[in-house]
Amino acid sequence: MSRPTPQSAQEWYAATRARIAATGYRPAPWADRPTWPFDGDLVQRELSPPGAERPRGGAGGSDCFICEAAAGDGGDYVVWRDDVAMLGQPRDDVALPFVAFLMPRRHADLSDLAPSEAARMGELMVLLERAVTDVLDVPRAQLIRWGDGQEHLHWWVLARPAGLDQLRGAFTPLWDDLLPPRPRAESRGDLEAVARRLVEIAGGDLPWSTEGGD
Repeated sequence: MSRPTPQSAQEWYAATRARIAATGYRPAPWADRPTWPFDGDLVQRELSPPGAERPRGGAGGSDCFICEAAAGDGGDYVVWRDDVAMLGQPRDDVALPFVAFLMPRRHADLSDLAPSEAARMGELMVLLERAVTDVLDVPRAQLIRWGDGQEHLHWWVLARPAGLDQLRGAFTPLWDDLLPPRPRAESRGDLEAVARRLVEIAGGDLPWSTEGGD
């Protein structure tokens, strides 16, 4: 028995447009959720056809600001590192108690990681959440990977304040975009406190500090 051929992007788009024409868009399922950040009606945008993939920043390791930070002393971007990975502070101001990027030090996307690198990254995900919850008044860390903007792998690591249920779940990044940002020095201080704890439980070092590490 032959298997069906997977749809191309254009075939998926054509079939989806046909369903839209027949039944319309589905009602947005989020409006009744207590975590939805908006009041009032939102208007569905038309679905655009597929086109050429937009190039990602730092493609092939060229002009990659993450690689530049990894190769130097980290500047004001890297708050923790070991031989495999590093933790970076977002360039944009943030509102949540903790927002950071967990990244490999070498230029690699997710599918490029060697088994040993993947194993270390997985271990660090566990230990980073432990460090975040040990230091800050947050219940857990959320890890997200999109990868559509920069080729260099970067896991978003987000944490909301404990007990603030309105910021739970998939809309946490939206709330971070909408809420007024914290003073950058305040966010940086929390990141550095988490980084110190991460050195204690995961090794590595603090490139911005004279305290040292492993």
